[in-house]
Amino acid sequence: MKIKEIAGKKEKELDRLIKDSREKLLKLSFEVATKESNKVRDIRKLKKDLARALTVKRERELAAEEADKETK
Repeated sequence: MKIKEIAGKKEKELDRLIKDSREKLLKLSFEVATKESNKVRDIRKLKKDLARALTVKRERELAAEEADKETK
């Protein structure tokens, strides 16, 4: 998923994406560890997507904090 796609999501959608990504990553990690799956590359992709989503969320939090400081 591209960063522009993630940044275009609303706050609830972003939270849901983060939650779903973490669940998928956990499930896929167990599957690879138990040799039920060979999708190691999918783990890498999921980690990167999760990191992008967390980055966008943190950027929004920092922007909100900055706006609060400017109004005071």
